Amino acid sequence: MLELSLIFIVFFSLLIGAFDFGQFLFLHQALVERVRWAARWGMASSTATPDQIKNMVIYGQTTAGTSGYFGLTSSMVTVTASNANTWNWCISVLISNYPYKMFSPYIAGSYTGPNINVTVPLGMYD
Repeated sequence: MLELSLIFIVFFSLLIGAFDFGQFLFLHQALVERVRWAARWGMASSTATPDQIKNMVIYGQTTAGTSGYFGLTSSMVTVTASNANTWNWCISVLISNYPYKMFSPYIAGSYTGPNINVTVPLGMYD
């Protein structure tokens, strides 16, 4: 029983740690893909506004919805279009201060994820 309890503590800690790490990787990759998708949509749609691109990131549609993707809010997403009508015209989408939760012992709590920044070039190809 003593050996089982000591091994179980270590095994359970490693299991929860692997779960936390996997959860963070999944959340980060899902947000990166969502931002890439919205930025490409904004690039392909000639009438897309920054607010519509922001709504595509947060809600998956051009209009505001009820709940954001993984708890995103409009204050966490920034969309900028720079150098309009020049050869280096681009759309940049930034997600910052998004939360994720850790369950591992000693580090359990809510944390802020790293910034996600995606830039899609539009350019002038005429």
